[in-house]
Amino acid sequence: MPRRSARCRETLYAYLDHLEDSFLFHTLAVATDSEKRRQVNPRKVYPADSALVPTFDRSGCSNLGHLLETAVCVELLRRGAELAYVKTSAGFEVDFRARHPDHREELVQVAASVDDTVTLAREVRALENAATELPGKGVRRMILTAESRLPFPEVPAGILLQPAWHWMLAT
Repeated sequence: MPRRSARCRETLYAYLDHLEDSFLFHTLAVATDSEKRRQVNPRKVYPADSALVPTFDRSGCSNLGHLLETAVCVELLRRGAELAYVKTSAGFEVDFRARHPDHREELVQVAASVDDTVTLAREVRALENAATELPGKGVRRMILTAESRLPFPEVPAGILLQPAWHWMLAT
């Protein structure tokens, strides 16, 4: 039985590779230097266009967070960034680690809203924890949100909180 399971898994991965090669979606591996850890952790899947999100999410619910995260992923790829997601040793997850062609690095969290103090604390904690585990200094940390209202809640120094639309139009 294990042989059949391995064949099915290999077939599935081959199909996924073909779909990714056809630019239907993008997959992100976990950011690590360990090939074994990269293979053990699941890849995150993002549609190539946010209009495809309902195809992957059959719940019928409007999920602004997933839509915004997909739009940020597409914009980072458009800017030429090499993307991965971060899973810290403490179990926190950062949506994107972007390495740009000019060697800049960014840690990006995406949240539909930061009104809830629990949500904001979770996003900040993940960014701070990931920044301590990454080699090198000068990694830009930011939280992008669908909200546009000012003033935004306070965040620790070194973390930029801004509307996603503003960030998208800035470059």
